[in-house]
Amino acid sequence: MSKRGNHPVNIPDALIFHTLGRLNEHPHYLSAKAGDFEASLVVVQDLMATIALDTLKPLVEQQPILLPVLAQEAQGRNKIPLALALYLEHKLGLPVELGIGQATKVSRTSLSGLDRVFIIPEFAGQSIAGQAYLLLDDTLTQGGTFAALASHLQQQGASVLAAIGLTGKQYSARLNLDSTLLEQLRNKHGELESTFQTITGYNYAALTHSEARTLYNFKPAQQVKQRILAESYSLKP
Repeated sequence: MSKRGNHPVNIPDALIFHTLGRLNEHPHYLSAKAGDFEASLVVVQDLMATIALDTLKPLVEQQPILLPVLAQEAQGRNKIPLALALYLEHKLGLPVELGIGQATKVSRTSLSGLDRVFIIPEFAGQSIAGQAYLLLDDTLTQGGTFAALASHLQQQGASVLAAIGLTGKQYSARLNLDSTLLEQLRNKHGELESTFQTITGYNYAALTHSEARTLYNFKPAQQVKQRILAESYSLKP
């Protein structure tokens, strides 16, 4: 099992097929999220019916392995990423990796943006050194799960070709942190960075763009400081 490493996120801008609401409004969403595989297949087939897969041809030509985020949710094991992987396996002829998954149960679905920055999933399973992977998830919000999974792969010598969210917030498609935003965050909360690293295992430079934006824009700003100090205090014996 590996934790998210202390290095900048290195993932191309994510592809997001639908807005966040399209998934939540589907009548089979809750069943799929809770682990009903048949419901997950229905959800994926319905949402992918309008997506032209020709746009993925440049990725397919590089022969990546499809890697769904196999996350443990509070209601049960989410099957939507798996259903998406199997759908793309059928349509694109790419193999699916099922031996790598989330090793910790963090139930990120219902978390606030600030909570997500501090509650990071850990992944386990062996990747293939030198192999490129295509990451798949049902929802992209801040990209922290993708960053953690990519870190797990990269620590083993693998690479991430791309990340795909079935739904998500389009402004979160950018995963790599912009240097200007990093500078702004350090100007605002720089005195807390070492404490933040003690808590999470990585510094501000290893945040996704959306995670850094959350910390920088959060109001009241004092609450960010209070949260970091509270997390630090919880680590003390």
